[in-house]
Amino acid sequence: MPIIVSMNPMLYTALDGKRYAVSGQHWVEVPMNTTLEGIDKYMVKLASETNDTKGKQNWKVEGSKGNKYTVSLIESQWSCTCVGYGWRSKCKHIQYVKDNIYNVGANGS
Repeated sequence: MPIIVSMNPMLYTALDGKRYAVSGQHWVEVPMNTTLEGIDKYMVKLASETNDTKGKQNWKVEGSKGNKYTVSLIESQWSCTCVGYGWRSKCKHIQYVKDNIYNVGANGS
């Protein structure tokens, strides 16, 4: 039975060759041939309770290696689609938006 998570899961392959489905603090070992399309056998993201986008803002940000990410601000909660945010719950893309676009600055919420 899959576990229910609140963040989009990702796949991680460790140096020892084991593969994991990861979402926030949740790590589940999965078979090596598992893909994102099949990750729902192990983890299922909890659907939003509402489709209300009031109070939601999104910015497209280009990373240092050319990857494109989406930084979001929903009711004072920042998030980013980059892997770094998934690991640390903060990233340079959010800081960039705060400093250069949103004008919140380094000490912002």
